[in-house]
Amino acid sequence: MAAPKSEELPYPLKRNALASTRLNFNHFWMKGLAGYLLHPEIPTDQEGLRIADLGAGTGIWVSEVAAGLPNAEFDAVDISADQFPPEPFRAPNVRFWTHNCFEPFPDEYLGKFDIVNARFWLCIVNDDVADKLLDNFLTLLKPGGFLQWFEPLPDTARVVSRNGGAPHPACDRLVETWKKPTASSSYEWVHALAARIEQRGLEVVAEDKHKNPDYYLPIAAQTVLLGLAEYLYKDPAIEKYQESLAQEHSKGSYVDVTWTCVVARKAL
Repeated sequence: MAAPKSEELPYPLKRNALASTRLNFNHFWMKGLAGYLLHPEIPTDQEGLRIADLGAGTGIWVSEVAAGLPNAEFDAVDISADQFPPEPFRAPNVRFWTHNCFEPFPDEYLGKFDIVNARFWLCIVNDDVADKLLDNFLTLLKPGGFLQWFEPLPDTARVVSRNGGAPHPACDRLVETWKKPTASSSYEWVHALAARIEQRGLEVVAEDKHKNPDYYLPIAAQTVLLGLAEYLYKDPAIEKYQESLAQEHSKGSYVDVTWTCVVARKAL
């Protein structure tokens, strides 16, 4: 029997209050790390600007960008509405709706957006469906529109240790978890994201690499601890693993990962 495609697998994380806290925590970490929410190469001064945020989660990215662009229209899209903000607290220029982004978008949205934003898709996208997802995203862009995609680069995972040479087996395990968290995980697509986009005729205008300064390493460690509890919740040894990681962190060992932001423009 053939293994299910990654698009057919259940969402591996949770959608409760703690999971929303983690997503919002990641948002402000990434904002500080990159220094922007929309890349400076993306113009935002045109009339009738329309922006889609795919995999919107809690809506924190789209809500913050919408506050700075009150005359633009925004669509926040996710397969689940469970983490969307309550109706009374949604920005007036943002529409929240649900859709499975692995499936074609309704015709009324095709070719309608000046900017499409995507981030944090890695945990549910393997090589078998990455091209399908990318192609779906690109159907939303107007001619001349921009795609912005922000992800970690798992093959860059490494231990940063200043603990006097003591071993750090939990961090070593986390490096391998980043690279292949499950037997079916395959992440070549994200390391070749810019090339995959160029193959589809877009111009890559930026491929930024963002590395954590030392003062962000504890932040990265804390959010990973939260994520592990969700991602590996079926593992009976997960609490012991988290405790081992926390102990190694307290003694001066962390796992660092480089992040990338790819920005590409569709031909006119």
